[in-house]
Amino acid sequence: MKWFLYGISLLWIAAGSWIILYTSGHRNAMKRMIRGVDRKILSFLPAVIGVLLIIAASVSRHAWFLRVIGILGVIKGGIIFFNPKNMCDGLTNWYLDSMSDQTYRFFGIIALILGTAILSWIL
Repeated sequence: MKWFLYGISLLWIAAGSWIILYTSGHRNAMKRMIRGVDRKILSFLPAVIGVLLIIAASVSRHAWFLRVIGILGVIKGGIIFFNPKNMCDGLTNWYLDSMSDQTYRFFGIIALILGTAILSWIL
């Protein structure tokens, strides 16, 4: 499962860099992706990535951290799928419409740091 950790870490590094450098382009791409796909189908992406992170954690120096991220991904997928009290609609509208560019860049920095950390922790 090293290949998955390499892939996800490079994807997070690339995505974080893209968010930091091209904030409006990322916002427009996310609007097209999130609003163009059924939410129940889209919920499987974080759940599957979470399960794969839990499985791949054994080839990392800090397996506990990857397992926590994986569990959070599975929970996120479940919340998106079941959408309690239309919570996801409010968060999606905030993320796509009213979030400031500085907050987008902050999320890009977090993604860049997580990707770099995972890449450095692979055995």
